[in-house]
Amino acid sequence: MIASKPVRLLSLAIVALVVLAGVRGIVGGIGSSGDLFEGAGADSVGAGKRTPGVVAYVLDGDTVEVTTPNGRDVRVRLLGISAPELPHPGKPGECYGSPSTRHLRQLLSVGTQVTLVSDPTQDDVDTYGRWLRYVEVGGRDIGRAQIRSGAAAARDSSDPVSRHAAYAQVEDQARERGAGMWTACR
Repeated sequence: MIASKPVRLLSLAIVALVVLAGVRGIVGGIGSSGDLFEGAGADSVGAGKRTPGVVAYVLDGDTVEVTTPNGRDVRVRLLGISAPELPHPGKPGECYGSPSTRHLRQLLSVGTQVTLVSDPTQDDVDTYGRWLRYVEVGGRDIGRAQIRSGAAAARDSSDPVSRHAAYAQVEDQARERGAGMWTACR
């Protein structure tokens, strides 16, 4: 018996969805370096996934380069914080940009073992291709440490990170103490 045209179309639509889901699952399982299941499932996609790494260098007060277990260097933008900018060609730096970067370099010296933690409420990478992650050292939240010292602020956005409330509270305390940029940049 030959199925009616609506039944065939529905069947084709279901097959297309199944194929699309399968392709998305395969592509989602490929790390940005093209390796299937890069980092043995410990990397970027998913709810609170944790990826070990080693600090290669600190770019500024909220961005680091980390080497993953497979030897790949990735740029990581610390989630939930905003540090003052360093000067760039044609753009002046912001007040406390250099001290913020120095502080992060103290917290994350080259060779430091870190854990990169994704946030299920956030994108995996930003428009610049940087991984968006919390960075931890021995369970210590480095973004929170930057805020506590007055080297960064809690980043306020329309899509706040899971740790935003805690970060905002730490920022309020840093402001009250006049820590870092909260005194230097008045």
